[in-house]
Amino acid sequence: MRKKSLLIFMCVLYILSITEIEVHAGMIKTSVDFTDLKDMDVKTKLKIDKWLSAGLIQGVSENWFGLNETITRAEFAKIVALSIGVEIDPEVKTSSYKDVKADDLIYGYSLPYIEALRQAGVTNGTDIDRFDPAGEVTKEQFAVFLVRSLGIEAEAKQTQDVTDQTVSAYAKGYVALALQLFPYLRSEGAYHGSLPITRQMVLLGLNDFTVRY
Repeated sequence: MRKKSLLIFMCVLYILSITEIEVHAGMIKTSVDFTDLKDMDVKTKLKIDKWLSAGLIQGVSENWFGLNETITRAEFAKIVALSIGVEIDPEVKTSSYKDVKADDLIYGYSLPYIEALRQAGVTNGTDIDRFDPAGEVTKEQFAVFLVRSLGIEAEAKQTQDVTDQTVSAYAKGYVALALQLFPYLRSEGAYHGSLPITRQMVLLGLNDFTVRY
């Protein structure tokens, strides 16, 4: 009788585990789930599906991906940290930045990722004690994140600065190197470094962020 009861118990556990796996699998979204991607080209959809399945990106809402929308520094920090494989401590509750707090209902989730990037030398915030998690990632910030994430900051410092006056002084070397290495960053005219990037730019950059690992 005990053996029979044990067998039944084990069967129930197995069924529950299979059900849980199926539920979690069903939670992974694809480009089909987002109405704004309905008419998107196949190549872009495949890229989106790749990074959705990897858990690196998500939509801005349940049924809207927001390819042309901007992205906050908090969300971007999470994406970069996961992409480049830095060590992330999910238990960390204290931030090096005054404007990043674990109990922040909107951006608190980003604290471990921001700290991981700071430890890895990928970011030092927007000021000595500020990260600006709610701020939009700008084009020049994107170039800085990209170069540092790939471990080629020394090359950026040796690269002749761009003469583009729309790029901040601190970012000129990074932007110059990024423009050399990544064609999708190039455009006619000025770079306009202070303009925010779109989520589409993040999508293009993910292959480069992950190449080191």
